[in-house]
Amino acid sequence: MAEFKNYKEVAFLLSKAVQGQLTEKEEETLGKWRQEFPENELLYRRVLTSEFIISKSKQWEQVDLVMAYLKVRQKCEHRLRRARLFQVTAVAVSVLLLLVSGLFYFVLRDKSDRYPLGLMTENILPGNAKAELILADGERILLGGPGMDSVLVQPGAEIHTAKERLSYIGRQQTGKIQYNILQIPRGGEYSVTLQDGTVVNLNSASELRYPVRFAGTERKVFLTGEAYFQVAKDKEHPFVVVTGEAEIEALGTSFNIYSYEEENRIETTLVEGAVRFAVADQTVILMPGEQGVVGTDGNLEKKKVDVFPYIAWKEGKFVFRKRSLEEVMHIISRWYNVEAVFQNESLKKVSFSGNLKRYDDFEHIVSMLEMTGGIRFKVEGRKIFITEK
Repeated sequence: MAEFKNYKEVAFLLSKAVQGQLTEKEEETLGKWRQEFPENELLYRRVLTSEFIISKSKQWEQVDLVMAYLKVRQKCEHRLRRARLFQVTAVAVSVLLLLVSGLFYFVLRDKSDRYPLGLMTENILPGNAKAELILADGERILLGGPGMDSVLVQPGAEIHTAKERLSYIGRQQTGKIQYNILQIPRGGEYSVTLQDGTVVNLNSASELRYPVRFAGTERKVFLTGEAYFQVAKDKEHPFVVVTGEAEIEALGTSFNIYSYEEENRIETTLVEGAVRFAVADQTVILMPGEQGVVGTDGNLEKKKVDVFPYIAWKEGKFVFRKRSLEEVMHIISRWYNVEAVFQNESLKKVSFSGNLKRYDDFEHIVSMLEMTGGIRFKVEGRKIFITEK
């Protein structure tokens, strides 16, 4: 209990430090705490930056600030009466920093974990625009980042590379059709506009193989991973995506495909238009708001869904609706390029629902997941250990 009281007191002092309202005695007390462990000083410096306060303010947009304030006010009322230094906004900052005290909780609840979660996750950043383009002759070109804009010429098309997008512009159709491969690493995303005008947004750990120019009766590409397709309309030439053992055929439509080999599942979610989803001897026609799923048993099923959670990644969000923690961690691990390790199999089945920002720092993502209760995250390098509380 003494330790629990201590971290609340430190959070209280930090809130006053942010406002420049520390007394001489309080400065001395806080100074002793800062000297106790190196990580305390690091946390002190971080808390006093405006960027840290802003990031924590955003976190409070997703929890009930009023209820949290009432609980904290009840516990700290005697201090507030004694100090009489807080205006309404100051109290809000104090409450905000009591959330920050969760960082102390990570430290104090297990003495073997000396470092606050926030300090341990500073090197775990959200993904960004990066990819590798493999040309037909085997040449590899890194994409993403400043100074990457260029124009390449291949038989049948010009390739325009930019920081976040690759574009193919048709040229005179002569010679043998060549294929390029666009590979997206873990922690990456990228977009490509194919020669026919179809736009493909690729998510982390994904790969698209496609012709430099389309010819023949159909437009066929090959996908591993996740991608959102906005298919250019051409009734005479169906657009076909091959992924695993499945084929998804469209004339002009928008849809999302989720097909990672390690998850042994293929999902196709239709936003607009119509697609034919076929695997082995099974075929379904999907209409807007429908999803086709091939599971581990190989059976193809069709169901109605809210499409937004399945395409929210393209809008910079994670939206989960009663997804298992195992599924959630597959998605998050690819984006932040970390490895999730579960203490036991039962934890994988924990259900989670919530909206998270895809570009938030990892510390915030983890803290929101822990709010579901019953689970705890421990960070060691790029491994995330998930245990029961």
